[in-house]
Amino acid sequence: MKRIQSTLLLFIGLGGLLLGTACDDSKTPGRSVSDPRVVAVSNYPLAYFTERIGGERVGVEWRIPPGIDPGAWTPAGDDIAAFQGSDLIFLNGATYEKWLPTASLPVSRVVDTTRGVKSRLLPAGDGSVHAHGPEGSHSHAGTASTTWLDPEIAVAQATTIHDALVRILPAHQEEFGSNLGLLIRQLQERSAPFEQAVNAAPMTPVFFNRPVFQYLSERYRMNGSSLHWEAGSTPTAEQFEELDSLRADHPAEWFIWDSSPTPEAIASLEERGIRSIVFETCGNRPESGDLLDVFDSNAIELRRVYGIDDG
Repeated sequence: MKRIQSTLLLFIGLGGLLLGTACDDSKTPGRSVSDPRVVAVSNYPLAYFTERIGGERVGVEWRIPPGIDPGAWTPAGDDIAAFQGSDLIFLNGATYEKWLPTASLPVSRVVDTTRGVKSRLLPAGDGSVHAHGPEGSHSHAGTASTTWLDPEIAVAQATTIHDALVRILPAHQEEFGSNLGLLIRQLQERSAPFEQAVNAAPMTPVFFNRPVFQYLSERYRMNGSSLHWEAGSTPTAEQFEELDSLRADHPAEWFIWDSSPTPEAIASLEERGIRSIVFETCGNRPESGDLLDVFDSNAIELRRVYGIDDG
């Protein structure tokens, strides 16, 4: 918690340097200073931060279909057109938007929300290619991109969003600042249960179903090992053989999934004495609740892994 607070002022100071040439456009013909601005985003955490900070002053252009991992999503032509027509385009950065090199976006309106924390970005996986349902195949090579699982980076991203909104709607700076302060406090509050859980038994070995938990594992110093298992598919015999081999040096009794696994996968793991939990990374909009609700549920699940009895 203290570490988050100590870096907050640095993030706020840096924010104004990271926004390209975005500026107040209230003089656009046909639009008044009170009209909401349209902001496109590439994942749900950015949408949530924008909605919380901008409130009714901002409308989020949300293009990602339900059930799709936004990190593996490729926007169609009409999606790109919607991005191009937005007042601001908030990107996660950290190689999250694999489609970006082939898209033509107005540079002056693009905001890379992790540009100010480049030194804190982590490497991804081993570069092998995997399929993720209808999104198709992609590689985990390069930079790990689920940055918002580290609360300090999430604060930095939210601060950058705040600064960009102030640039185009300066009359609402005080309102946006108040909203940002509340959001930061709530993100910090959600971080504490994660830290408490892991600190109860920090050497507990765990498996992650795929390499999307780098920032969570690094921030809370978890003793984790990542596989390449998709939650919607039942692992093959070869994958279980790999797991059995890994357990010789990493005797984990808990398996952390990024979404609900198949009943067959749960049963096969239980036969090996391994229990499962789901820790939602929440790249897409949740079916119910919001990002903070998902974090609360994740904390409850994580407490099970580290032997904290909430009963």
